[in-house]
Amino acid sequence: MNSDLKNDKYSIPNELKETLKSNISSMDKSDKGYSRCVKLLDDGYVTYSQAKKLKHELENELSGDDYTNVGGDIMLTFLDTSLGHRRDSIKSGKKNRMNSGMKNQFLKTHEKDTSKNPTKVRKVKVVTKSDDIMNNRAIYEDIARIKKLIK
Repeated sequence: MNSDLKNDKYSIPNELKETLKSNISSMDKSDKGYSRCVKLLDDGYVTYSQAKKLKHELENELSGDDYTNVGGDIMLTFLDTSLGHRRDSIKSGKKNRMNSGMKNQFLKTHEKDTSKNPTKVRKVKVVTKSDDIMNNRAIYEDIARIKKLIK
């Protein structure tokens, strides 16, 4: 579960509320999805965990009357847009922080590398000995490292 999203609540739009109300009026209390519709209407919102579960069920498990009882295509569209917008906003915020120079925002704190070179980019080896300069050893070492990466 995405820790940034776990406490989110998504308000159910009026169009979907009307659809759920009409579905409840045509269902029996024993029908699948009846208690879920009543709870959604009473609460007026869907939590993140409920939204994930309901979206999965609508896409994979429910069909026919069970699918339409819980809102069908209208519910699926609402869940897709709500979850998609929220996930995109979190992703873009993290990307913007990284673009401004912060370390990788997608990693948890305990996974971050605290070394002086967090990006693992090797710095150019500066040759100081005249023998190494004459023989181009630094260049050959870099070429050998590049060949190893290619393999």
